[in-house]
Amino acid sequence: MHTIWTCQQTRVIFIDIPSGGRRMGSMTTETPLITDPAIDDLKWDLRQRLKLLECTLLLNGWVRTQALTETFGISRAQASKDFAVYQALAPDNLVYNRSQKYYEPGEHFAARLLSGRTSELLDVLGALPGADRPVVALAAAGPNVELLRPLERELDLDILRAVSAAASNGHRLRVDYQSMRRPEPRPIELSPHTLVFSGFRWHLRAFSHEHEEYRDFVLARMANAESLPDRPGAPRDADGDWFEEVDLRVGVHPELPAAQQAVIAADYGMVDGERQVSVRRALLPYLLRLMQIEPEREHPDPLIQQICLLNPEVAHRKGWD
Repeated sequence: MHTIWTCQQTRVIFIDIPSGGRRMGSMTTETPLITDPAIDDLKWDLRQRLKLLECTLLLNGWVRTQALTETFGISRAQASKDFAVYQALAPDNLVYNRSQKYYEPGEHFAARLLSGRTSELLDVLGALPGADRPVVALAAAGPNVELLRPLERELDLDILRAVSAAASNGHRLRVDYQSMRRPEPRPIELSPHTLVFSGFRWHLRAFSHEHEEYRDFVLARMANAESLPDRPGAPRDADGDWFEEVDLRVGVHPELPAAQQAVIAADYGMVDGERQVSVRRALLPYLLRLMQIEPEREHPDPLIQQICLLNPEVAHRKGWD
C-alpha cells in the first residue's frame, strides 16, 4: 500500500492504491519545462543521474558518489565524473565536507535540474532500488496509451530542503503556516519526521509544539521556513498513530448484481470476495480517499462506490469519522 523510500535519514512515503486497484485522475495538464542549453545538451542517462544527485542533496542534505553507483550500477570513476559535470553546471551547489567525506549544499544552493513539479520528483524517487514502481516500455507500433493525471502540484524546493534537513537532523522547524481554519498564516514550530505523498499532494508528518501532538501539515501551505538547531525535536517513536498498523478488509459493494461483483472482485485482485490491506493509522484517511471509500456513509450508491470496507469499525476509531 505505501512505498517507503529512505534517503539515509530522510523518509519519504507514497500512498498507493493496492495493485489491481484503480485511481481516478481529475484532469490532464501540461507544465512547461524549464529549458537550459547547458543541460539540454547532456545525454539523457547523464541527466537522470544528475537529477538523482540533486534530489538526494535536496532531501538528505548531503550526497556521496554511492548514490549514483548503487542506483545506476555505474563505476565510482564514472560517478566522480558525474559530480564534476554537476559542479560545472552549478558551482555554488556543492561544498565538499572533508571530515564527513560527502558533499553538502552550498549557501546559495539553487536547483538546476529539478523544477519543483510533483510528477518530476515522483519520477526521480520512483527510479530508486526498492521503490517498486513499474517501468513499461512499448514498441513504437504498440497500442496507444493515454495517462490521466490529477492537476499538477508545485513544490517550493526551498521549503522542501528546509523540511528535509530538519527531519534528517532531528531539529525543530519554524514556518509560517496557512491553515484552512484561519484567515491568515501564522508561525508554528514543528518537529518533522516523514514526507508523505498522499496520491494528490505532499504533506509533512510532524509534531506540533503548539498542539502538543503529531499532525499532518501540507507543504504548499508553508512559507519562510527557519531551522532551529538549538531546540531539540520531538521523538519520532512517540507518534503512536504512525506506528500502529490497521488491517483493512476491502470487498465489493453487496448491492451490486452477482456478475458485476465478480468483475469488480477480479479488477481489484480479491480472493474469496475480499482484499486485505495494511496501512499506518496516520495514513488511513488518505488511502480511503484514494480508493473512493466513504465509511461514514451507511448506504452509498453502489454504482459510485463499488468497493467498501468489510470491517468499517476500524475506520471509526480516533476521530477518523
